[in-house]
Formats: sequence, structure tokens, C-alpha cells
Amino acid sequence: MASFRRALELGADGIEFDVQETSDGQLVVIHDAMLDRTTNGTGAVLEHSFDQVRSLDAGSWFGPAFVSEAVPTLAEVLELPAAIFELETKTYGRRVLDSIVAAVDDRDLWDRVKFTGWNVLALSRLKAENPQATIGLFNHAPQPWMNDAVFERSILGTAETAGFDVVHVRASAITSRIVDGLHAMGLIVHANDAMNREEMQRTLDLGVDSLSGNDVAAGVALVNPTSS
Repeated sequence: MASFRRALELGADGIEFDVQETSDGQLVVIHDAMLDRTTNGTGAVLEHSFDQVRSLDAGSWFGPAFVSEAVPTLAEVLELPAAIFELETKTYGRRVLDSIVAAVDDRDLWDRVKFTGWNVLALSRLKAENPQATIGLFNHAPQPWMNDAVFERSILGTAETAGFDVVHVRASAITSRIVDGLHAMGLIVHANDAMNREEMQRTLDLGVDSLSGNDVAAGVALVNPTSS
């Protein structure tokens, strides 16, 4: 929660996060399926109850100022004043999908949530059952064997047939042909994982609609120079 609040203080209009399910069906916001890297716990999130996950220290790994930072619930995150919630579902199954949809529907946040994830089938079902949902298509980085033409075709060809609203392309790999091709399909183009100011500027010059990265201050300054 500290990182989300800080991003919003710096002027970000949205936050990206990952949703996992505990053993007792509670939705928590944590990146990894395993607890080991970002908390003082061990094992899989889905093998621990909400109370167990909630009791863990999820901040010490980052710095002493964040000792005892807890793993937040999805409900807590959705109460933040962000204009956009980019919600990545990382748990498979009907129950978790229905629970996520219910959390968004209860707060009437359909116009502010973008559902993303690698589980294309789950997102397609979510869209079919909730046409008002905005769903985002993820793409892998270009593989070593790909040239630009093959990579671009893989992005544009998938987007053309997938029925998604937003297409995520790594900032380091996006090209003008990808941006122009996706826009010609009426799709929103998002440059993800921008590593530095230069990558952010390049994607903006190419005409992307949105971008994400860890250097929030740099991104805000580039997107809205008058705010800096």
C-alpha cells in the first residue's frame, strides 16, 4: 500500500497490481504465487489462510522504513483514489474469477479497472459474461530467433483475433508499425515495463496511449510536463 500511495502522490493516474487467492478464498494483492521473495513467509499463497498471509511482514525486504507492511486485500487497494486499476489475475479457476468480478461490480468500478493476465481463456470468459469489462492482452518479449517483422506479426495477428480492448507491448520492443497497426484496429496501446526515462520518451514519441514503469516521477513529468 505504501508504494501505491507514493505513486499516486507523485501524480500517477493508475496503479498495476497482481491478485492471488488464499486457501480460504480471500483475494490479496501480492506479485508472486510464493511468499518467499516479498514476505518473511514461505510456501504458496494459495496454501495459506488469509490470517496467515496478513500476519506476514511484506516490507522489510525493501527497506527498514517499511517493516511490518502487510499484504493488502483487493478491497483495500480498490478503495485508493486511482483513476485506473490495472488488475492482473494470477490465480486460475472459476471461483477466483467470480470473486474478482464481484469486488469490481460491488464498487461499480467497471470504467476504472483493466483486467489483465496470461490466462487468455479466463479473460475471454470474463469479457463474454461482462461486456462492459476492459481486458488487456499481454505479449511476451521478442524471442532471440525473431526478426522485427515476425515479432510485429505475432503482436498484430494475435490482437486481430483475440477480442481484447488493450494490447500490452514491452516498451523496449514496441515499434511504430505495432502502434499504428493496433490503432488501426481501434485498440488501446499500452507500453509496459519501461525501464528508464529514455524508453518512456521513445514510446510516447511512437504514440502509445499509456505506459507503465517503476520510475513514476519520470513518467509523470514526460506525460504531463506542466505538473513538474
